[in-house]
Amino acid sequence: MTTRKKGNGTYTTDMRSTILHMLEHFAPDDREKSDNELLREIRKEIQKPLDTADDKAFTKEELIAFFKNLARRRLLERMD
Repeated sequence: MTTRKKGNGTYTTDMRSTILHMLEHFAPDDREKSDNELLREIRKEIQKPLDTADDKAFTKEELIAFFKNLARRRLLERMD
């Protein structure tokens, strides 16, 4: 995959331009000055502290089970 079609109809020319184009497309600059109203509202909301007083902490057993399962999945992925 060394070339990709860009939004303007042109194509990337090599691996470097392809990677730069993909980065810009999937992870564009995040600047407040270019936010629309929805993004301004999202920025404002994420600054508020979460109200999670009723959340229960994970138990030791739950954490151990999660990490064992994660290790198994990673091992199986490597075997594919």
